Amino acid sequence: IPTSVNDAWTLAEFEDALRKLAALPEVKWPLDLKLSYGVGEWFTYGFSPIIQAFGGDLIDRTTWKAEGTLDSAASVLGMTLLQYWIKQGWVVPASAGDDAFYGKKTAALAWVGHWMYGPHKEGLGDDLVLIPMPKLGAGCRAATGMGTWAWGITSTSKHPDAAWKFVEYLLQPEQILRLSNANGAVPARKSAIAMSPLYKPGAMLNIYAQQLETIAIPRPVFPGYPTITSAFAEAVQNIVAGADVYEELHKAALKIDQDIKENEGYPPFGK
Repeated sequence: IPTSVNDAWTLAEFEDALRKLAALPEVKWPLDLKLSYGVGEWFTYGFSPIIQAFGGDLIDRTTWKAEGTLDSAASVLGMTLLQYWIKQGWVVPASAGDDAFYGKKTAALAWVGHWMYGPHKEGLGDDLVLIPMPKLGAGCRAATGMGTWAWGITSTSKHPDAAWKFVEYLLQPEQILRLSNANGAVPARKSAIAMSPLYKPGAMLNIYAQQLETIAIPRPVFPGYPTITSAFAEAVQNIVAGADVYEELHKAALKIDQDIKENEGYPPFGK
């Protein structure tokens, strides 16, 4: 069982584990991908790292065109892999609900984020371990998602100095830890990580911090992101249902590019 990002499973090792787990009588599905979350941001956050591991992406981050990137051979390979896992019967279906891993205990692995640590720990106790994202792509490359809600001050704020005082307070390591303890998120500063009983080096969830420093890829910081994520999530849903992978990614790419065209590139972005 891998214990750090450096010794993460390769694709061959990951699929070997899935096959062996599937053969166990107590395992109904080896892998819970949280398909029960439904079409939404989870499909982008959770599954775009698969195409990124192969060298694909949601959009070209220089030209801001999706066609040729989202529907590239690399992206198609990544989503074909996801579809293969489902066709093998390895993945918990959406209809089975959320708790196959930690409640019913009929799934052996859960592909999900830090927000599920509480329920998982409560349900599995000392049997719970955290393992890194497998190295799925060519050259044994791995990728993972990153980014969440953030604090900001609007340019039209009537009290920017007071707002900054509040944000400055929240950015203190002790306050970051209070938030992290409440919502389970990775502490946003290295000094806070070092103080965290869950995330400090050697702790239960430290692999999340390791991944953020080594393999994390942000979602596109672009005004048209709502269309990017909705188009990709819809494509994932159809691919999960068995649709042609290239056709679904190509349709999503065209939808994204059409939105960008209709909004004239979202000026003043990039100026």
